[in-house]
Amino acid sequence: MLKKLLLILVMLAIAIPVGMAQDDENPTVAILRFGPLRPFELSEKGTIDMLLEYSIINEDEYAVVAERGDLEGENINIIFGDAEFDFPTANLLVEEVLDQGADVIIAITTPVAQAAANATIDMDLPPVVLFNTVTSPYAAGFADTSCIKPSHITGSQALAPFETIVPLIQVQNPDITTIGTIFNQAEANGVVGAETIKAVGEELGLTVEMGPIAATADVGTAAEGLISRGVEAFMIPTDSTVTDGLPALLSVAEENGIPIFHADASQVYSGATVGAGLSYYQEGVDTARMLIAYLNGDIAIETTSISKQPGMAIAVNLDSANIQGIEIAEDLLAMSDFVIENEESTEVDPELPEMEMEDRMAEDMAFLDALLCTDEIIAEQQAELDAMDDE
Repeated sequence: MLKKLLLILVMLAIAIPVGMAQDDENPTVAILRFGPLRPFELSEKGTIDMLLEYSIINEDEYAVVAERGDLEGENINIIFGDAEFDFPTANLLVEEVLDQGADVIIAITTPVAQAAANATIDMDLPPVVLFNTVTSPYAAGFADTSCIKPSHITGSQALAPFETIVPLIQVQNPDITTIGTIFNQAEANGVVGAETIKAVGEELGLTVEMGPIAATADVGTAAEGLISRGVEAFMIPTDSTVTDGLPALLSVAEENGIPIFHADASQVYSGATVGAGLSYYQEGVDTARMLIAYLNGDIAIETTSISKQPGMAIAVNLDSANIQGIEIAEDLLAMSDFVIENEESTEVDPELPEMEMEDRMAEDMAFLDALLCTDEIIAEQQAELDAMDDE
């Protein structure tokens, strides 16, 4: 381990990753997201913060990419794309960056990851695809298990810990018996999230009413339909289409005095009453760990498994609760990591923790070492798949 660490230190000192030095031209990394939502912005920030930390980009270049400006840098080229919550546009973005010769595609969200996987799966020399903020790459169809996947694809599974999130509804109000969830039937992440919410809710003795939609414009109508079925709280999965339609949901919630629980803590900034979920900043950090190691020649994407982020953050929007006529339970407030009140948030913008560079690289290497797909792991996962096929 020490020998490997010293090698990385030497590589860092010359500020030119091995993978970059092998070609006359700098590698091109495309960062594509499904829409301009805060979770996706945090993911991007986590990635570019790491690129700066590892001297892949400098301070001046960071200022450019922090505003999503395309970069022809000293060591790396970066291009950005935003699908504006439109599925065909996501496909077009992928085709555009392929035409521009992208060497790596960072696909933020399930729709973009699906588009990138579909567009590259039959290529002889596909670019690397690194995805994040994807609820289930397995349900989305571009991976079978964490190690059994296309050789050019890996990333991070951002599966919200619904078994911990859904019970927060009962922490807030133990008398609630019926909740409703809204999801886009075309978004695998939304479908998986809604199904998990239903399963966890029913285990807790709750009735869970489902509100499937096809487009953002359907969110308000779906919410009203759930109200007519007696729901006393909304529990929203990490679904980009529904989240884009949050204003319509807020209108229904405020009119009926119904709280909105969202499986993303950052959605309290958009008006959700309570948000709880993973760190999207960490999603970006973990993606950068893979990207930097790949560019340096330290990992092979083929044998790098899909990671899964642990932990959870909880947030409360007291302003939304006041508008809805809801008093937030003291126990829930005590559990919260940050609170919004009078339009002011107690949250501190996420940053990389301060540490010595040697310690950071050791920590990042340990993260990557844990993702190695050995022959034994692959065989075990294949046996599990075969057993499922036999059932």
